[in-house]
Amino acid sequence: MRVLLDLGFRDPALNLALEEAILEGVRRELVPPTLRIWRNPRCVVVGRGQNPEEEVDLDLARRWRILVVVRPSGGGTVYHHPRNLLFSLFLPLTGKWRSVRESQEELSGLLAQAIHRRFGLPVEVKDGGLFVEGRKISGSAQLRRGALLHHGTLLLSSDVIPMERVLRALQPGYHPQGVPSRPAPVADLSTLVGRDVPLEEGVNLILEAFRPLGTPRLSSFSLREWALADQILSR
Repeated sequence: MRVLLDLGFRDPALNLALEEAILEGVRRELVPPTLRIWRNPRCVVVGRGQNPEEEVDLDLARRWRILVVVRPSGGGTVYHHPRNLLFSLFLPLTGKWRSVRESQEELSGLLAQAIHRRFGLPVEVKDGGLFVEGRKISGSAQLRRGALLHHGTLLLSSDVIPMERVLRALQPGYHPQGVPSRPAPVADLSTLVGRDVPLEEGVNLILEAFRPLGTPRLSSFSLREWALADQILSR
């Protein structure tokens, strides 16, 4: 399993373009199955079937310099910040990875088991999300384009900006015309375990969770991936 540790900050739109570029490489068998562990600066990522104006307080986002981008996968709107660790799996579209239900259960289950082993938390898997006592600590979405992209979040700690100020799904009167977000009470690992969960521990947790998919081998983006991401971004 190729592993990309990509923890610096860059334009969230470029980060999403890199997702598509890696997926294309896996589809064409130019690169092996890949796990990317990464972060975004503060931004709101809207699902493909959603309308940003229905999901985000755009005026507030502009005032607070929170970028709003639309990802190629479906699902609901997500607030990203530096302590919301992101992971992406790029897998050949074979076997159980062809099934949305089986792949969601398998991949979310691997992360749930790793969290339980490390912290002893009672983690429940539901609709691709991970919940501890009814509060969400991780969510995921998928995209299939000849290969599988399964990307998700892991909330290490909360941000100083409360997401309910920015996301309309957490505010009264939310009735979108597009695909609705499904808000849920959230929790972060640091609060749940009663100590700070540092970034390094979060990275090691994700590596441990997905080790059954293949021996991790650290690598870097190829020039082809950078070039394709640039093309995608310029569309």
